Amino acid sequence: MQYVVYCDESRHDGGTEARFMAIGSLWVPRCRKAEITKTLRRLFHEENLHAEVKWSKVSASRLASYQRIVDFFFNEEALRFRVIVVDHAKYDPDGFHGGDRELGFYKFYYELLVKWLEPGNEYLILLDFKQNQSADRYRDLRAVLTRKLKGEAKILDLTVIDSGETPLAQLCDLLTGAVASAWCGSAKAGSAKAQLCDHIARHRGHSTLKIASASPAISKFNVFKIDLQ
Repeated sequence: MQYVVYCDESRHDGGTEARFMAIGSLWVPRCRKAEITKTLRRLFHEENLHAEVKWSKVSASRLASYQRIVDFFFNEEALRFRVIVVDHAKYDPDGFHGGDRELGFYKFYYELLVKWLEPGNEYLILLDFKQNQSADRYRDLRAVLTRKLKGEAKILDLTVIDSGETPLAQLCDLLTGAVASAWCGSAKAGSAKAQLCDHIARHRGHSTLKIASASPAISKFNVFKIDLQ
């Protein structure tokens, strides 16, 4: 099987209302990508969502539309989502990465991806563009993953895309932003964003989105809270 993996991150820069960082990934079989993208574009059009769909644009007037997008994800069997949650308060780049916070960030990306890269499969990994201090971060991430896989699985490419042109990347942004918001407690109770978080949580069978998954095994919606102790 070949898979396309769309990646995004939320609250990775920290801040007073951003104790937790989230790095998310949306996994889709490559043979289904075109069909699912077409259906998702049609859904956006039906909901009059002509600008980029993303977490930051969730509002009361668009809540029902965004709930439909979430429903689409959970109803589409081929789609999977995995997100890693990192506690900024416990993250010490000086102690673990020689002060290189950017290096630490991509090590978290490695932890996000490596558990779901299965022997015999091939992967196209697409990251939302991020301005890095080092020009080699993407190449290095691909090289480290390739070494870990030892030829049992293959990284076809690991590159960046413009999420504004890609509905599946926008879906990844929406789900990743919701997880980050729930863990940070940044959405005001009763607000559209809080309601959308609750909507996702109900699909997962929980009362809140701030619940980690029991294991990193491949599942519909996997939330991994990394232990930095």
